[in-house]
Amino acid sequence: MQDVQFTIGATHRMAAAFWYPLNNEAWESSQHYSASCDWLTLEILPGIGTGLNRSKVGNATVSAFSLLLSLAALSVSVAVGWWVRQTSRVASFNPIVNSL
Repeated sequence: MQDVQFTIGATHRMAAAFWYPLNNEAWESSQHYSASCDWLTLEILPGIGTGLNRSKVGNATVSAFSLLLSLAALSVSVAVGWWVRQTSRVASFNPIVNSL
């Protein structure tokens, strides 16, 4: 296995394969699957013009909604924790006497 950093906007050669173990046994060549016997071409395109740019108004709306949802979830969890603490009672321990 090799770890390589790819360059955005460039073309790279790569190979992909995986091993599917059966019954936790050691590797065998019959269990080795690959996408191709030759190098595959990988081209990483820059993100310009992909439509991923959103307006700041949309981002602010999503952020405000996320904050509101997070505060609601926090409030519910605090309320449930308080309720559980108020309603839980510790049962008294009564040992069983061995009458045999």
